[in-house]
Amino acid sequence: MSLIEVLSDVTSKLRQGRFPNEQAISQGIVLRLLQELGWDVYDTNVVWPEFQTGEGRADFALCYPPSKPSIFIEVKQPGKAENGVRQALEYAFHTGVPFIVLTDGKTWSFYLPAEQGSYEDRRVYKLDLFEREAEQGAAVLTRYLENDRVKSGEALENARREYRSRNRRSVARSAIPEAWHELIENGDETLVELLADAVESKAGFRPDDDDVTDFLTNLRRPVVSQTPPTKPTNSVRPPQTPQAEPKPSSSSNRHGHLIISGKAFPYANAKEAMVTALTELSKSDPSFLQRCSQHPYCSGRKRRYIAQTPEE
Repeated sequence: MSLIEVLSDVTSKLRQGRFPNEQAISQGIVLRLLQELGWDVYDTNVVWPEFQTGEGRADFALCYPPSKPSIFIEVKQPGKAENGVRQALEYAFHTGVPFIVLTDGKTWSFYLPAEQGSYEDRRVYKLDLFEREAEQGAAVLTRYLENDRVKSGEALENARREYRSRNRRSVARSAIPEAWHELIENGDETLVELLADAVESKAGFRPDDDDVTDFLTNLRRPVVSQTPPTKPTNSVRPPQTPQAEPKPSSSSNRHGHLIISGKAFPYANAKEAMVTALTELSKSDPSFLQRCSQHPYCSGRKRRYIAQTPEE
């Protein structure tokens, strides 16, 4: 049988609950798969069971050269593989083994114990036989555990390369918020230029760079209501009966005032502000709406966002 066929058979038996304990998993799954991966499971100097470490015994040590462990395999009860991570890492730490595998038959987790980070950070890959096709599972096991690849060092190098690649991506991803905040806080010229261009494309008018910079800076500040405070009056209001709170609408509830040609126009939400701005600007320039409606950003797949005339 090929490795793919063995994996298919093993997965089928796992679903039937045919491997109830560590001994059954060791003999019926681990040793069977290792044999298909090119290991001489009958040579205990190569596949060493119960290898003694300073902290206990690893279930299996894959040795190359003979008697010198290159990989530890720790076998756990079904569904308990995650409970053995710390123990397996300690085994590796005390013996200098660079690569460990933790399995309950169904899941196979591959760790680089000497790398930095949490247990999860040091896990290079987790294979779940129930979630992967037999071909995919065979490719993963071959990449990390095939006898010739372990001997040549290719298996370990594959794991280290994948760890470095994932770690670099994680570091870069975590730095995105800080880099973004620095860009908007400092009013980066490129960012201001891009936003100003986008506004001009949508509105037909280019905003002032200072207004764009203020907007970007305010992204980091808490939103404060833009409604101007009302002066208290001495009139006594009659008591009001309790009313149910209105349901939030899909539109924004940010109140404020637009200043157009020196005149203030109050608005209750973003939609009302947009309608007011378009209406007032069209009064001073009859061709304004028509020019806006012709811009590619002013129409969707099925309808226009801006009418060509006030009557529409």
